[in-house]
Parts: sequence; C-alpha cells; structure tokens
Amino acid sequence: MTQLPGRLRVTKESTTMYHLRVPQTAEELESYYQFRWEMLRKPLHQPKGSERDAWDAMAHHQMVVDEEGNLVAVGRLYINAENEASIRFMAVHPSVQDKGLGTLMAMTLESVARQEGVKRVTCSAREDAVEFFAKLGFVNQGEITTPTTTPIRHFLMIKPVASLDDILHRGDWCAQLQQAWYQHIPLSEKMGVRIQQYTGQKFITTMPEAGNQNPHHTLFAGSLFSLATLTGWGLIWLMLRERHLGGTIILADAHIRYSQPISGRPSAIADLGSLSSDLDRLARGRKARVQMQVELFGDDKQGAVFEGSTSCCRRSPLVRTKRAATRKSKRPLAVIVLAMPHARRYLA
Repeated sequence: MTQLPGRLRVTKESTTMYHLRVPQTAEELESYYQFRWEMLRKPLHQPKGSERDAWDAMAHHQMVVDEEGNLVAVGRLYINAENEASIRFMAVHPSVQDKGLGTLMAMTLESVARQEGVKRVTCSAREDAVEFFAKLGFVNQGEITTPTTTPIRHFLMIKPVASLDDILHRGDWCAQLQQAWYQHIPLSEKMGVRIQQYTGQKFITTMPEAGNQNPHHTLFAGSLFSLATLTGWGLIWLMLRERHLGGTIILADAHIRYSQPISGRPSAIADLGSLSSDLDRLARGRKARVQMQVELFGDDKQGAVFEGSTSCCRRSPLVRTKRAATRKSKRPLAVIVLAMPHARRYLA
C-alpha cells in the first residue's frame, strides 16, 4: 500500500492547480482506498478493510490530485434502487483544507447524481461537517444512531434534486411523459430511465450504468433496446403534442445494430430530422406510419443504432374507455403498445 499522507508534498505556496478524476487503474484505486483509510478510519483506530464496503463495486468514485499527482481529496456516490444517491467516504487532506476542494468534491458527486436522475441526495455527516453540507443546501434531519465503536456523532443530511429543471423546451411535457412511463411501464423506473433533454428538435434519455450491466461489465442489450424504444416513442409523443394531435402509438417493427459494446453512462438520442411520417393522415382520423431512428451512446461513443416503425392511430378503445370514465381529459394521452421481437404478444 502507498503511504499517501507521509508522501504528500502540498503547501499553500507551491500548489495552485488541482485535477478532478475518476480512479481507474489498479494503482489509483489502491491509493484511493489507502487515502480513505488514512483520513477516515485510522484516526478512529479501525483496521484496514474498514474503509471499504460491499457497495464500492457499483458506486461512483472521484478523487482530486495536485500538480505532482498527490492525492488530496476523495469521495463516493452510491445510487440505490429507490432513485436515491448517498455521499460517503468524503475526505480532504488537512494540508489543503479551506481551499474549496471539499465543495468541489460534493458538487461533483451531486452533479453525477443529477445526471443519473435521482430524486434526492443524502449523506451521513459527521458533527463537524453538518454546517458544511448545510451551506450546500442539505437539510439536517437529525442525529443517526451509530454503533458504540464509533465515538463520532453523525447526522442525516438530505438534499432534493429537481432533475428536469434543465430541460430547454417543454419541461412540463417531459415531466408528464416520464411520469407516464413510470406509472404504466414500471420496468422503466426500475431501470432508472430518465429524460435528460428535449430541445424541440432532439430528445435525449439516459439510465444508470449500475443495474443495467451484463457479466462483461458493458451495457445489457435488453436494457439498451428498452431505452431506445422509449426514446423513439417519447419523441413521437412529443411531436404529436407539438402538432396538437393525440392517439395511440404502436411499435410495429424494430431492430438494433451494434457496432461495439457500450460502456459508461448510456444515452439515447432521437432527432426529429431522422423521423419520416405522414401525420396529415392522422389529423384526418386515419392511421399514420412513423419511421424512427435512435442512436445509442456510452461515454460519448456511439455503439448502436435502433430503427423502428410505428403506427399512430387517432383513438383507441382503451383511451375512449378511460375518457368516458373520467370526463376530465381534453386530449387522449397516447398509449404505449410495444411489439416485442419474435413474439406475438402486445403490451399496452
């Protein structure tokens, strides 16, 4: 193990530049965990290994190094199945405290949480860090009961995350669409599918890498197919709303071509320019066919292209029944109907 604190050569006068990065190599990870133990566990006389837990393998890790490559700050973000992110194991070396590195680390982890579409960020803050997190917008929920082996008091801090605030165009429609996905297709919420952006021209979605990986640590093909399907369907739904049309959108045929394995945080992009349709037929109450294309990326590298053909119908029995029961909706909400590959069953 690298003895980091003893080798740090950080002074107020000599160091002015710091670099934020994700630990990736075996050497970086070894230094990262060593730093966590030295800063957070060794002062409490806890053994080696106590600086790690079972969630590290699926978590997001960040570290800050100085110009000479010395590790000076670390932090971790873990996202659970309830769309909640937790900040843990955050520490800054005493020699570089009060330089804003703690704020940089916390804001970076919060940014990652926002990109993953979580509903809130929590942390178990030590008593002397409560004021620090409060300045960043976290609300103190009270003291946490900790084991008697830990002499330091901890407090639960929570910060809500409004993940659709940055939508450039029709954020209200995007919020309605995402809620409809979660309500009618529960798998989309379990996968963590989230609308990332809508400009009126492009529609972008994403989902967490964690929980959607295969045994090879790349993105699971089934998750990517589902993400692409929802993205293309979502853009068509938004396009119909832009044109004051409603109805049922049915995925009749689809296929996907992979050019390379996709790793990293995935995103799916659908562009109006890639759609081919005749919506005048729909406006006249007839069926209209829409051809769509969705590009799939991981770490900003394209790995697959999804192409699908949908049939848009002005009304459906399901929508009419729902409207007759409520009599409140002015426009029928388009219903998702997916034709699964190699199957004859349709899901509405």
